[in-house]
Amino acid sequence: MTKYIRARNSAVLFKHETVAGVDAAPTAADYIPGEDVSISFDANTIQTNENTGSLDSSAPIIGGMRATVSFSVLMRGTGTAGTAPVYGRVLEVCGMRETANTDTPVAAVLATGGTTTTAALPTADFGTTANAWNGAPLFVDAGLTFVSNYAADGTATLVETLGTAVTTTNNVQIPAHVLYSPYSGDDIPTGTLHLYMDGTKYTLTECRGSWSVRIDAAGVGRISFEINGMFNGKTDAAVPNISFDAPTPPTWRAGKALVDRSAAACSSLSLTSGNEVVNPNDPNASEGFAGAIITSRNITGSIDPLDTLVATRDVMSAFRNGVAQVVHARFGSTAGNRVAVTIPAAKYTSLNPGDREGLVTAETGFSAVGIDSGAYICIY
Repeated sequence: MTKYIRARNSAVLFKHETVAGVDAAPTAADYIPGEDVSISFDANTIQTNENTGSLDSSAPIIGGMRATVSFSVLMRGTGTAGTAPVYGRVLEVCGMRETANTDTPVAAVLATGGTTTTAALPTADFGTTANAWNGAPLFVDAGLTFVSNYAADGTATLVETLGTAVTTTNNVQIPAHVLYSPYSGDDIPTGTLHLYMDGTKYTLTECRGSWSVRIDAAGVGRISFEINGMFNGKTDAAVPNISFDAPTPPTWRAGKALVDRSAAACSSLSLTSGNEVVNPNDPNASEGFAGAIITSRNITGSIDPLDTLVATRDVMSAFRNGVAQVVHARFGSTAGNRVAVTIPAAKYTSLNPGDREGLVTAETGFSAVGIDSGAYICIY
């Protein structure tokens, strides 16, 4: 009996390469729990125009071929704060640097001052590297907030307005977390992707790509990936035995949705890396193309809060005057399975009234500005 391939019985395995372009041989331990997995091919087809003695053209020639695998993952943690989720390695090949942090400092220390929107952190404990704690969670006593910008003098600008000013009597500490931040170094890793589909296996090497995020109110967050790689063939191979145990993804409720530090009743927040990924021509390579290289990034997003009085939130003025504002979302209640997305400086690119169930919305597009600091994804 002929076996037909069932799309549901598939698995994505992904592993960083030690040597770019050399199959890293991912195993079941490198499983990525993907949704809506698909693969597509871009073959260089050369149409010849030789005389054939008839009106018919001669057969085209199939040259080098590139492949793209697309899939989504649910935004969740491992259940252990400071331990990276499995999809983190995919974010890394998309130009996001992974930094795992333990509690900093190990025991809470006193702030050196602050306001309702800033906390002055002692540099002896938090360091003097600008942007070091951008996108990170911060406990002020027992209250949790996030840092949108960290200055070399220890000033941490907060994503929200606290009820009272931070003073020298407040204890401060950054809890354990894993942070993903934009990165532009030459050492962005490459990866090997094995896509199993019910008895067949596609192999892609030297993979890099792009990401996008969408979080829905009362729903979950998803990261969608588009991974470009060098096609290394299709073979018959059984789907590995997968063992995957992770917490239930948190939902965006009883969390935070903030625009310019005020609550924003939105239905969704979207963000995309805007990576330009190219495969430069190289006749030395097996397909005539070199491996994927990220040549530029343009992080953009959109949010659709219910409109408010200008006195509450004046997005129109910020839009018209080119004033950047912080956009922040976080959800989840269990340490190690909480998620936050922070855009420290969202510069609005569009603003139009919309309608949601008879209520006016502010349909807002923005550009996440900042050198390697446009947007942060935090699992904490």
